[in-house]
Amino acid sequence: MIGATWRFWRLHDHAEELARHASRLLVTSDRMPPHQRALALSGAGFTFMAGGDHGRARSMFESSLPLYRHTEDKLGTALTTAALGHIMALQHEDARATTLLEHTLAELQGTGADQLAAPERLQYLLALALAANFLGQIQLSRGDHDRAAGMFTDGLNAARRAQEHFTILVSLYDLALSSHQQGDLSRAASLLEEGVSVAVKAGDRSAVAYYLEALGPVASDQGHPERAVGLLSAAAALLQASGSGWLHAYVPRAPHGDEVLAALRTRVGDAAFEQARASSRSPDGQPALDHAMEQAHRAALPA
Repeated sequence: MIGATWRFWRLHDHAEELARHASRLLVTSDRMPPHQRALALSGAGFTFMAGGDHGRARSMFESSLPLYRHTEDKLGTALTTAALGHIMALQHEDARATTLLEHTLAELQGTGADQLAAPERLQYLLALALAANFLGQIQLSRGDHDRAAGMFTDGLNAARRAQEHFTILVSLYDLALSSHQQGDLSRAASLLEEGVSVAVKAGDRSAVAYYLEALGPVASDQGHPERAVGLLSAAAALLQASGSGWLHAYVPRAPHGDEVLAALRTRVGDAAFEQARASSRSPDGQPALDHAMEQAHRAALPA
C-alpha cells in the first residue's frame, strides 16, 4: 500500500504519518520473503530521507541492497544505490558517493532499456535520472559547472522520457541552479518557470514554493529586487500553509531565508520592501495558500 500511495503522502506532506507506517512495517519485515523485505527497507529509507533522518535512511538502504542483489533485482539495486550515494554526499563522503553513483550509471547504461516492459522501463528511467542528478550535484559543489550541467541535462532527458513529474522537478531545479551559478540568468529563469508550471499542474504545492524561492535570487540578479522580495515572501507563505514536502530532500536548496531578505531590504529600502511583501500577501482575507498559488501561476509567465 505504501508503494502504491507514496505520491499522495508526498503531495499532501504527511511525511511523519508515512514514517510511522513504515516503522510499523519494518517490525514485521524480517518475516517477509527477501524481495518484499528489500522493498520494505528501501521504501522506509526513502521515507526517512524525505524527513531528513539521513542516518536511518542510510541504514535502510544499506540493509536492502544485499537482498536486492540476492533476488537479482538490478533496477531495485540501481534506485537504492542512487539514493545511498545521495545520502553519502550529504554526509560529506563525496569520494565514496561519486564512485557509487558512477558505478550505478555504468550499470544502468549497460541495460537494454528498450527491451524492458513498461513498469520496469519507468523504474529504469527514474533511477537513471536520480543517479545523474545526484552525481551532478557533487560536481556542482566542486565548481565543475560543465560536467554538472551535462549530468543534469542527462537526468532531465531521462525524466522527460519517463514523463513523471517527480524526477522532472528534480532535474529542472538542478539545471536551473547550475545555469544561475554560471551566470545564465535567462536560462535559469526559463527552467524555473517551467518547473513552476509542472508543479502547479501536478498539484505539488511545496514544490511550487521551492521553485518560487529559487526564482527570487534570479529575479534579484536580473535587476528586479522588489519582485524577488515578493517571490520569496510568497514561497514562505506557501511552505507554511502546505508543509515542507519532499523536493528539499533531493536537491541543494536555493539561497533563501532571513539573510537573503535582509540583503534585499537594504538594497531596496524599507518602504519598497514592505510594499513588495504586502503585494505577495492575500488580499481581502483570501487564504494564503490560494494566493501563493496565484503568485506561482503569474511567475510561470515571462516577466
